[in-house]
Parts: sequence; structure tokens; C-alpha cells
Amino acid sequence: MKKLILITLVLFIMSPVYSFEFIKKSPKAEIKSVLKSHHKAMAAHDIKKIRTFYADNYKSMDGFNLDELEQMLQKTYLAYKNIKYKTKINTINVNENWALVQMSDKTSAKIYPTEIKEIKKEKMGKLEGTSVYNVYLRKENDSWKIVYDDILMEETSLKYGVANKLDMDLITPLRIKNGQDYDLSLKIEKPKDLIALASISREEIVYPPTDYQEKFRKIPELGELERVVKANDKNLDEYAVASIGFSKVSLNEEQTRARIEILGIAYLMKRVNMDRTRNFNEILVGNN
Repeated sequence: MKKLILITLVLFIMSPVYSFEFIKKSPKAEIKSVLKSHHKAMAAHDIKKIRTFYADNYKSMDGFNLDELEQMLQKTYLAYKNIKYKTKINTINVNENWALVQMSDKTSAKIYPTEIKEIKKEKMGKLEGTSVYNVYLRKENDSWKIVYDDILMEETSLKYGVANKLDMDLITPLRIKNGQDYDLSLKIEKPKDLIALASISREEIVYPPTDYQEKFRKIPELGELERVVKANDKNLDEYAVASIGFSKVSLNEEQTRARIEILGIAYLMKRVNMDRTRNFNEILVGNN
């Protein structure tokens, strides 16, 4: 009898079929799993996989659809082959088959200009970016899909040479109104022995991006440059952009010829959002 009980117990333990009730993941756990897989696909530059996390009618706050998102990712991965992302989930709110997730990103990459034959460490460019954004997901056929996202804050810098060692800040408003004049200012900790030229401007966030004319001015000794710009009247979000070049002028021994040496370049960009709001219900209706 004992032998029969022992055999029955062993068979029960080894059996692949259990009588325990299956524990289903909570909606928040499901969403975390989806976003973690999305992050892995982004890190692997797997655009085909990335597309699977989005609904067919996906649209960003800037009006970009899924095909346009794919094109932008392709250009990003081509330009920054070693780009890396660090993503953090701040909050998750679930409402039946809809979810709102706030996330934070840190982006970094190293860039080596192709025209430099012998790559040197000091010639390397550094890309750094931070952003905070909302992601809206809808449950479709038992899987969560991204249908909309809006960026609350975004800033990016690309620096080469001596620019990597200097503190600089592009100061902008967070929000603007249609057609409003607003102030942009650039502050730089500028060494006295360097000449710094800079351009500050605004551009509308559209795809494909439009070209804009840069007008460079010499940065004063105090290291601050200001400009008043006019916002677009099309209800489009904008980027404030600063381009800065650092150079040094030296003379030969006879002081008959000047040599201009470019020591650093920097590009700073900050998002300036149009002052408009879309509540949760509007997004639900617009993405059904």
C-alpha cells in the first residue's frame, strides 16, 4: 500500500498537467512586459519588431503616423549606429481596455565624423538627450498596442571637441501660443582665449523637416546671446535650436599670417510645445 501511494505521489509530481489555477497577469504587469519588450526592440534597432507594438492607426502628438515613425527610426539608426536608450516607467494608469503610461528616456551615442581619416578620441562627438512623455495603449485581441504618445519635455545636445568641456544652456519657454513672440537665450561658459559664434532659431516640428536659415553672431564676452522669435500660427509644436562654433586665431612667428583653428562645435535643441490640451476622452475618440 505504501509503495502504491509513493508511486502515485511521484507520478503526480512528474505529471505535466497540474490542477492549480492559472494566475493571470494584472493589466499593469502586462503593460510593463509589453514596454520592456518594446525597449529591447529599440535597443536592437529591430524596426520590424518595433512596428508590432503599435496600432495601425497610431499617431503621435506631432501628427506622425506609423510609416513616418519607421522612416525617422531608420534615419536615426543610420546616423547614430551605437545609440543607446535608458527608459524608466514613472506611472501606469489603467482604465478598462485603455492605459496611460508616463515614461522617461535618456539617450546617448558617440559619433565619429566620416571625413576624419584617423579617428582620435578628442574628435569624437557626443549625443545626449532626455525626455519625458506619455504613452497611450489600447487592448486589442488580448494584446496592448500603442495608439498615441505626447512628449512633455525633450532636449538634446550634440557636442564635438572643446564644446564637450564647456557648460552651455539654451533657455526656452515650456509652452507657447499660436503666433506668440517668445524669447530664446543661450548661455555659455566661454573661455577668454576662444572666439564663439552662434545662431539661435526656431523650427516647426514636421516631417520631413524643413530647412531654416542660420544667422551667426559673435557671442559677447559675458557669454549670453538672446533672440526674440515668433511662433507659428498652425498650432504646431516647435524646436528651439542653437548652433555654436568655437575657434582660435593664432599668428605665425612673423605675424604676417593668421591661422583659424576650429576647436569645437555644439548643437542644442529643446522642444517648445504649443499650449493646447487633449483630454483622455478626446484621445479615446480620436484613436478608435
